[in-house]
Amino acid sequence: MRQTAGTLNRTWLTILGILFLAAGIGLLLQSAGVLQSLANTAPAGAKVVTGDPRPFFAQSWAVVLLLLIGAIIGGLGLLWVIAQIPRKNPADAYRLHTDGGQGRTICEPSVLATAVENQVNTLPGVVGSSAILRGTADEPDLTLKVTVNDRADIQDLLRRLERSTLPDLSAALESPLQRRRLQIDASGHAQTTGTVVHSTGTVLQ
Repeated sequence: MRQTAGTLNRTWLTILGILFLAAGIGLLLQSAGVLQSLANTAPAGAKVVTGDPRPFFAQSWAVVLLLLIGAIIGGLGLLWVIAQIPRKNPADAYRLHTDGGQGRTICEPSVLATAVENQVNTLPGVVGSSAILRGTADEPDLTLKVTVNDRADIQDLLRRLERSTLPDLSAALESPLQRRRLQIDASGHAQTTGTVVHSTGTVLQ
């Protein structure tokens, strides 16, 4: 599962929405003649700017200012577009013990993520899984994608994750998970890991 720019999009859309709402309200007040009495602006239908504005924009400092504003807006737009690219953004190595007297333990997040995947893959109905750890050892963040077959019991799977997999990971990190993201997908493939029990019996006619 990849990390997207959902929070950034909501923030920018909120800002743009407020700006457009303010502009719309201003135009409505101006057309109704209310804005004139409130802000002593030009009446409806009158020119806001009188005279020829071309000499103003022909000045060197005005040209530089417009170029600077255009560059800032273009740069912000480019950064916003780049932020839309999904990214895994994995964490750096976790320092589980930093006490100099007891030594220092460093663990790669990929090792813990693989352990989580191996444990999840043994659960009933699970076809495969993918785990990504972000954040720090004190504030870990887990993103877990689980693919199940059509016979999986989703509620039982969630209970097993809450009671075994997630507590085991917190115990290994010696810190509770700050955020947990879970995605469950369905697949037509059969489970390839874990224990398969075949039943036998007598069929009564």
